[in-house]
Amino acid sequence: MLLHIESCALQSNSPHWTPGWRGESEAALLDAIFSARAPYGGPTSGVRAVIGRWRSHRGDNRLDDLTTLAELTSDPDQLVQILCNRQLVPGNSRTKAAAAAVAAQTLISVGLSRSTDFEQHTKEHFDAFRAIPGLGETTWECMLMHLGVRTDKATAHLTAFVADALEPLHRDLAADIAEERSPVILDAVADALHVDLASLEHALWRYQHKLRRPPQRHSEAALRSAS
Repeated sequence: MLLHIESCALQSNSPHWTPGWRGESEAALLDAIFSARAPYGGPTSGVRAVIGRWRSHRGDNRLDDLTTLAELTSDPDQLVQILCNRQLVPGNSRTKAAAAAVAAQTLISVGLSRSTDFEQHTKEHFDAFRAIPGLGETTWECMLMHLGVRTDKATAHLTAFVADALEPLHRDLAADIAEERSPVILDAVADALHVDLASLEHALWRYQHKLRRPPQRHSEAALRSAS
């Protein structure tokens, strides 16, 4: 497992070994939007610089209320100036700042504002979010990942990474072992690397998602049930 991480997502080569933004819905939303098709940057650049500017503007150590972002829907240029970022969302002429304000307003309208609200997210919440031009499933999944909420697809990506790591030793049993033991294995790996589990999962999810490859292997149990 450690060798697979070293070859695919080495800490010194990946900026994504970060714990996310648990308890901070505003930061999670901004990260998900501003990291789309853009360099993630370091602790004081890129995405985290954007969040740092918003934190300074808010004057609040905890960014966990989407209301202030939503209020800027009527003046997105002000948010552009606050964040010092004019990037556009993928495939759209809208700035990422404007998309963040609209997303905040949309999420509030369906009952999601604070980080704890997202623990009970539904398909209706997702549908409302992905209807915003320039946003979609990846942005949604990334935001939830940063809040410590794992979608089925995110879990599948992590399980697939573990299975790939186990395959050289366990071959046909790798998928079964990963499906049953991934959480335990990832927890042990985080301990071995002296990193928090959230940072490990974020880095592996980013790598696996970048492959644009949904898990193709099937466990022995799944094959038996299909026969």
